[in-house]
Amino acid sequence: MKGPVPGAGRRRWALVAAAGALAGALALESAVIAQPGPLPGPPAVLYLALAWWAVAALGTWLLVRAGSRRATVWLLLTGAVAVHVLAIGAGPRMSDDLYRYSWDGRVQAAGIDPYRHPTSSPELAHLRDDWLWPDDAACAEINRGPGCTRLNYPQAHTIYPPVAQAYFTAVHYLPGPPRENKVQLYGALVSLALTGLLVRVLAGRGHPVGYAAAYAWAPSAGLDAGMDAHVDVLAALFAVGACALLARRPAGPARPGRPWLRRPPRFGDADGTGIGGTRTQAGGARAQTGGAGAQTASGTAARVGVAAGALLGAAVAVKLYPALLLVAAARRRTLAVGGTAVAVVALSYLPHVLAVGPDVVGFLPRYLSVEGYQDGHRFLLLGLVGLSGTSAKLAAGVVLAGVAAAVWRADPARVSAELGALRLLGAAFLLATPAQPWYGIPLVALAVLARRPEWLAVAAAPYVLYMALFTDLALADRITRPGGYVVGALVVLGVSIARVSVRVRAGRRGASGRPARPGTGTTARTSTAASG
Repeated sequence: MKGPVPGAGRRRWALVAAAGALAGALALESAVIAQPGPLPGPPAVLYLALAWWAVAALGTWLLVRAGSRRATVWLLLTGAVAVHVLAIGAGPRMSDDLYRYSWDGRVQAAGIDPYRHPTSSPELAHLRDDWLWPDDAACAEINRGPGCTRLNYPQAHTIYPPVAQAYFTAVHYLPGPPRENKVQLYGALVSLALTGLLVRVLAGRGHPVGYAAAYAWAPSAGLDAGMDAHVDVLAALFAVGACALLARRPAGPARPGRPWLRRPPRFGDADGTGIGGTRTQAGGARAQTGGAGAQTASGTAARVGVAAGALLGAAVAVKLYPALLLVAAARRRTLAVGGTAVAVVALSYLPHVLAVGPDVVGFLPRYLSVEGYQDGHRFLLLGLVGLSGTSAKLAAGVVLAGVAAAVWRADPARVSAELGALRLLGAAFLLATPAQPWYGIPLVALAVLARRPEWLAVAAAPYVLYMALFTDLALADRITRPGGYVVGALVVLGVSIARVSVRVRAGRRGASGRPARPGTGTTARTSTAASG
């Protein structure tokens, strides 16, 4: 007779506690939705969102401790669906960008290139309706004057790249509920697809699937991708797909009754069985087919590189900043990954360039000016050390180039594509200190994939800055605006120092012949080095 499984009780209680954390996250999400006033709402939105982040982080920790059991997967996915169902039942909460998405899709459906005219152009007047151009009473409800539009920057051309534009057009044609709820529905579906991909990749690598809750139960999913339907979630989906292709593990035997933990075959396995496969042949036959197998593996690796490059190119053509990820992804396959990504971006822009010429740049130059990047005043952390203007821009460029060089030179077996991409994107966040919280969606997805939850603190930092730009918070602006990023940087620094310290102590124990503590030994680390 089998005895009780060691630790089963603790895992069971961790799962129960995780369900409680999910209930808390849903309650906080409901409280965010209930806040009154025009976008982005009162200061309470920020405080509730930060509490939501903390509860989601707690739920993630509990799910990881619960292990990758069937009940864990079901609780994770049930919570993800609940978060998104709540989100699409209300209008946008912090941002009005989804109205631009609907407008751009409508313009393209009318056969007009989205980069040709600004929103307020008379040539587009026949496409206006009383939803995006409301009457005076509705304008007053959203704190705007008579004759307003729900779109931001109506005098400007669109800023969104071509693959994002294709997505807007697809949403326009697809069936769904009316108005903003339709955009939210498809944003939620893309977000759930991202959650499913994160779960699949984590399980395929033998890592706890609970890490995916750091995205699926958090404001990045519920608020940014769900309520506000930001297209950044599509870029994150493409980026995670590319990283998953570039770091696939060899196949291994699945645990009995747990098919979701089966590892996919390594792309280099010629016979598809992986290192742990069961196919055997005589020694002579292996020698005869060895060259063919190597050629097949090389060809498969090239195809995987091209596919990953295509996904990364699509991510860049959704939102431009995922271009940073190419440095980490193209280290071993520069032409296959980098060349394909550049080709996808170029081909996506080509028809628009032929149609409207340089107007495809859209609102980007003005955006950089409005956000303070052209004059160098947006680099808030650099400003704390006395750098501003040109000196801040130069310093940011030098530091980011240094991080890129370090990632490029790092051994992919030790610094995986997602970990290198996370470090690059995270460094860009800390240097550029963007105010838009939804830019953090790819950052959170990469943090989940790399199992580096400390970067969630950096992803949460823009919420503080964004709300400080629109509302009066409890502390002065000189504290609150850079404050979120200061806290995020300190969290990442502290956890990184602690992680290095643990590795150093484990190495010393190994060198002295003493047994390492469970989970810190060099043998265990060798097996997971490729995952970062």
